[in-house]
Amino acid sequence: MYDIILRGGTLVDGTGSERRTGDLAIAGGRIAELGGRISGVARREIDADGLLVTPGFVDLHSHYDGQVTWDDRIDPSFSNGITTTVMGNCGVGFAPARPRDRDRLISLMEGVEAIPGIVLKEGVPWEWEGFPDYLDFLDRRRYGLDIAALMPHAPLRVHVMGERALRHEQATAEDIAAMTAQVREAMAAGAFGLSAGRITEHVYGEDFANVPGTFAEHDELFALADAMAEGGSGIFQLILLGTIGGFGMGRDIGRDARLAEHRLVEAIARRTGRPVHYLLQQFDTDPDDWRMMIGETERAAAEGLDVMAHVASRGFGMMSMLDGYHLFALKPSYREIAGLPLADRVAAMRDPGRRARILAEADVSPEIEPDLTLHGMSQLMTALLPGAYCLGDPVNYEPDESDAVGPVAERSGRTPLAVAYDHFADGDGRGLIAFMFFNYSRRNSDHSWQLLQNPRTLSSLGDGGAHMRLISDASMLPYHLSYWARDRVRGPRLPLEAMVRRITKANADAFGLGDRGELAVGKRADINLIDFDRLRLGQPEMVFDLPAGGGRLQQGATGIRTTILNGVPTREDERDSGARPGRLIRGMRAH
Repeated sequence: MYDIILRGGTLVDGTGSERRTGDLAIAGGRIAELGGRISGVARREIDADGLLVTPGFVDLHSHYDGQVTWDDRIDPSFSNGITTTVMGNCGVGFAPARPRDRDRLISLMEGVEAIPGIVLKEGVPWEWEGFPDYLDFLDRRRYGLDIAALMPHAPLRVHVMGERALRHEQATAEDIAAMTAQVREAMAAGAFGLSAGRITEHVYGEDFANVPGTFAEHDELFALADAMAEGGSGIFQLILLGTIGGFGMGRDIGRDARLAEHRLVEAIARRTGRPVHYLLQQFDTDPDDWRMMIGETERAAAEGLDVMAHVASRGFGMMSMLDGYHLFALKPSYREIAGLPLADRVAAMRDPGRRARILAEADVSPEIEPDLTLHGMSQLMTALLPGAYCLGDPVNYEPDESDAVGPVAERSGRTPLAVAYDHFADGDGRGLIAFMFFNYSRRNSDHSWQLLQNPRTLSSLGDGGAHMRLISDASMLPYHLSYWARDRVRGPRLPLEAMVRRITKANADAFGLGDRGELAVGKRADINLIDFDRLRLGQPEMVFDLPAGGGRLQQGATGIRTTILNGVPTREDERDSGARPGRLIRGMRAH
């Protein structure tokens, strides 16, 4: 007797093979039989007629390092069909950590990944010091999805070097020996590899300090990579200098410097024989940099090096809304109503007199509102507003350039600020303004169409658990199906089977997760049942369910009817079933 039989679904198996109709049987958390009509019986049967049956989605880039210590659901990934996620990215995390370093690591994560410090202070229990202890703590917990972890470089450097790491001093031979010893221990305990960041725009604290490890010498990175690779496993992730071009406080370092960064990636891959992954996105100061970088990656692969670029499936950057960061938060006449419930706030904003006052007012001074983040956001959004987009429901992530705030303002005889105000004050007040800093330099997604077909790229960059009040990009994975395989009208689409493969088997195989990502006998029963015609991303909304009442953007996907993890339904009829079969996955060295 089987545990579950899914009857009559459209099987899209994750390999890229053509879809077919058939049954799928589950027993003991594994796929026991599939294809055609299964004659056996089961404790439960689910009618999958008219539904896509796909492997669960595998997410390679999240920042749940803190959230997994207090939360068992793990949204926004949980609501988007994701059954496995990898955290510890970008070189930042919470282990190893001495008691004296905890506040520093919280400040670092708050600055780099925009996770509110008060949330982390209240939520993270700190029942560990070393990275193996951290994994042991997570291993005692259960989740709505499976989690895996890379060991991050920044806390490792701080743990070994203390204040010298914060001052970016060069590591001594003794420092490197101590760090590599901990890397070996982490790999033996189950780390999936190592992550390091070189991006100078990643800063934290009131003095905008760079992340420890940003300026680490190549020899230090080589030694860490060698230690990671000693047992024949592990992925080295490197966030390269110049990854975001000239955005914000950064500068476009130029193509020669970017090529030098790629040579570093190649050197690590060559000496270790292990996969090296880097982040690749389009940025406005050099919109064709990605062509050069992916060309170098293809050349390296032809030479036998395992180099992969992580790419996003759409433009992204920052979402502005009334319950999040927005342009009017520092206006005196808005501050008078800021504490009202959203519906009452919107009603007050519709008053013509208040509208006129808010649009005419300057921001209050830092003496009145000392939150420098609010001031920084206001200045940034004001400067970039003409190129931003007012989004409705459903959210359109490939809007036409003529729909940007600037052109709309010109056509309507309003200022860009007035366009933004009226958008927020319309309807129920849940309107969004999207600032697409990355992956939208040409005001279309044509370059993403090319990258999503390249065999040297992996679909990634969802950043679940990070930038909580600014983005909700874990939905990038189901977007492969709803948009690229069905809805796109501004250019060619991509085959459904190929898009399923990218977010299942391709990602699983890239991290050595050979037990999942494919509908095949003996593989884990991590499965999504999808009403493809109804599949769409919901409108991002702010929810206040974090420790200390912290808020975060949540965007789930409708149409993912059922999600099964390890043979257990975790979501049924698009609602949380309450089951928590997810666990920590330990890397190959631990096995």
